Amino acid sequence: MRGLRLFLGAGLFTAAVAFHPPGTGSAGEIAGNPAAKAPSPGLSLSVSNRTPSQGEPVTVEFVAGLPLDNSSVFWKGGSWPLRETSPGRYVGIVGVDLLHPPGPATLSVEAWRDGSRLSAVAELVVVRRAFPVQELTLPKRMTEFDDATLKRIREEARSLDDRLARVTIPILWRTPFLPPVEEFRPENFGSRRVINGEERSPHAAVDVRLPEGTPVRSIADGTVAFAGEQFFGGRSVVVDHGGGVFSVYYHMKGFTVSEGQRVARGDTIGAVGATGRATGPHLHFGVRVPGGRIDPSLLFPLPAR
Repeated sequence: MRGLRLFLGAGLFTAAVAFHPPGTGSAGEIAGNPAAKAPSPGLSLSVSNRTPSQGEPVTVEFVAGLPLDNSSVFWKGGSWPLRETSPGRYVGIVGVDLLHPPGPATLSVEAWRDGSRLSAVAELVVVRRAFPVQELTLPKRMTEFDDATLKRIREEARSLDDRLARVTIPILWRTPFLPPVEEFRPENFGSRRVINGEERSPHAAVDVRLPEGTPVRSIADGTVAFAGEQFFGGRSVVVDHGGGVFSVYYHMKGFTVSEGQRVARGDTIGAVGATGRATGPHLHFGVRVPGGRIDPSLLFPLPAR
């Protein structure tokens, strides 16, 4: 059976969708197989934006008509599970990392039903985003470190990377996400930071400047993956929302949760502070989704799913 071109409604895109019976590979291998069954007429793949910018989240929806045994989205060399929202309908979120090179990019979904493989491919075009340049002057104690401190910094970074690489189920997040503070006025996402004249890594989160003690809340249901003290982040919390989606909260005055604890959307997890490498009270708030570091302020307008 040949691959199909499905023409979707307004705001969606044309997706190449193929059905692969057991023991077969590509759609080309299926051609001429009279025993191959036609796919469900409702089979479709859609994304929220075909031309996302650097740092933008992209929602993915795969409709199969009937429940699937499993389904995954493939993006940037990794795969992550999709969440079933109703029988035969699956959603996920991927991210265009803030350093993703502009140009064509391929996203695909693979699913299995009764031993047969369903696959769909979406061709995206990543658009360059202009990020601000932020020049900071900090005292040497905040920029130059002894060997013991450098070792601590590296170990903390490695530990955090390990946590953020985990893919857990069940998927607990739902849209809409909730801003982490009542007065959410984000700044500085993607800023190319120049500290004391030296260019540093881009700022992969937003800063929200609020009075010390302002309550901080979880943006969605999840499990606390980290709650502790870090050299740069100070008192920090990381919440795992399942399926490769994480929220990160730094510089807090304190936190009220512990590792392994389940939290609900809107639960208070700590308070704004100035711990770690911070020049004043603010919340450093970041979000990682499958494939990248995104501008978290772009999550909140997403429709309910």
